[in-house]
Amino acid sequence: MLYWVPRLVVSALAVLVLGMGLFPRTPEDVAYTLLIIIGGLGLLSATLHLFPPEQH
Repeated sequence: MLYWVPRLVVSALAVLVLGMGLFPRTPEDVAYTLLIIIGGLGLLSATLHLFPPEQH
């Protein structure tokens, strides 16, 4: 379950930012914000794949 917590938090933050209109003003800003979020999730996935969390 802990594997999905960062993704859920980032997804909730993205929905909040885009839903409330806090940062993006134009379609280009929305696209750029989504690219940054997707890139961050990709880096998180790669990091967790290369360095898996310890299982106790």
